[in-house]
Amino acid sequence: MPIIQSLQNQPGGHAPSISATGNTNGILWVIGGPQLSAFNAITLAKLYGTNQLATRDALPPMAHFSTQTIANGRVYVGTQASLRVYGLLPKLLASGGNGQTAAVFTALPIPLQVSAATAYSGGAISGATVTFSDRGQNGSFSASSVMTDSQGLASTTYTLSKTAKTVTVTASSPGLAKVTFTETGTPGSPRWVLVQSGNQQNAPVTTMLPLPLVVKVSDSYGNGISGITVNLSAGTFGGTLSASSAVTNLGRASVNYTTSTKAGKATILGTVAGMTSRAQFAETVTAGPAAGIVAISGNGQTAAANTPLASPLVARVNDQYGNPVPGASVSFSDGAAGGAFATNPLTTDSTGTASATYTTPPSPGQVTVNATVAGVATAVNFIVSVQ
Repeated sequence: MPIIQSLQNQPGGHAPSISATGNTNGILWVIGGPQLSAFNAITLAKLYGTNQLATRDALPPMAHFSTQTIANGRVYVGTQASLRVYGLLPKLLASGGNGQTAAVFTALPIPLQVSAATAYSGGAISGATVTFSDRGQNGSFSASSVMTDSQGLASTTYTLSKTAKTVTVTASSPGLAKVTFTETGTPGSPRWVLVQSGNQQNAPVTTMLPLPLVVKVSDSYGNGISGITVNLSAGTFGGTLSASSAVTNLGRASVNYTTSTKAGKATILGTVAGMTSRAQFAETVTAGPAAGIVAISGNGQTAAANTPLASPLVARVNDQYGNPVPGASVSFSDGAAGGAFATNPLTTDSTGTASATYTTPPSPGQVTVNATVAGVATAVNFIVSVQ
């Protein structure tokens, strides 16, 4: 009975081989078709295949009944026209400077250093050209190409870009396994307090703005800074903020604003202690629905019959807080007295007023002209004397 079986299909008539370090690290090597494969000798889990990554790694036509040979850490495979040798590449190792953190646009305190060594003995490799690259992350090197010294060492100083982020730096050399460094750039000192979003919104009185007010605190290069307390104030205009201060997360702090009972332009400021820069939001508070109407001018005039009044009859529409309501429809009526209006009904202007031009009726007497607004129970009356 087999102890372990593999579902791997390895065609071909080539005998397998096993390599090990004494009684440990056993590897089963098998040639099957165009591929040399390695399996864990205990579990038969596949560890490696020569054409796993690209067709060019496949073996050329094999010598008949060729068997792989393992010696000195290498695997030798004879083909019909060549001898292929597989083994570990010499490698680069990160020997200094990995895993550092520094402020953006500054040089890391410790140089990035690699050591070039042979795969099996670990002997130093001198004279190897090592290329350092951050793959377009906009950092810079004191030298991007360095030759290893007699101890196999090569180093460079890396300056982070202006963007706060984690960067992978790769060191490579022809014929050697590459190595990577992971370096992190953090934001610099706070420099700007800015409006991120929520500016220039509109809402009626006593209503929450649809979007929160978001303040961004950043360094000189626009990187958001966490943990900064932003103080917010609606000033003398009033209104209610959901909080008088908020702490930044990734540079952003937000609050909600509910408008006051006063229509107009509301200015909300975001400030940080010790900083002159500030965020200024400009929000528009509009009047609520029409709730009342008042006479502004034109009452008590006298004119001859069939004559336009010298001054228009002016009424203003207000909301429940006394704010003028633009865009409201005002209807004027003289109770069928026989006078005429140039335009009726009228729409209130930006100041909430409607101005009616009235021509007196043909008969003398006293006429009452009233002005009404849909949805408002009260009306306003103008008295006109016709001679």
